[in-house]
Amino acid sequence: MRRALRSTKIKKIVKRTPGNRLTIHFRKPKPNYAHCGICGKKIVRARLRASEIRKLPKVQRRPERPFPELCPKCMREKIKAMIRAVVKI
Repeated sequence: MRRALRSTKIKKIVKRTPGNRLTIHFRKPKPNYAHCGICGKKIVRARLRASEIRKLPKVQRRPERPFPELCPKCMREKIKAMIRAVVKI
């Protein structure tokens, strides 16, 4: 077994082939959820690796709203703060 495949993070699945042999298939676990940049709360979006995200349509890759790296609550607060700063000037 290759050194890269000896990691405990890689799931090992034993499969029986049609020739009645047992083979080991390796499957990488899903990446972690994206987190909000301000409060650290989970952001619900596709839990895929970069190579898998590239294959998705553009609409499914990221949220269609300003500041997609923030949760909706923090996004609203940031927009309000920006508008208040503009109004004061």
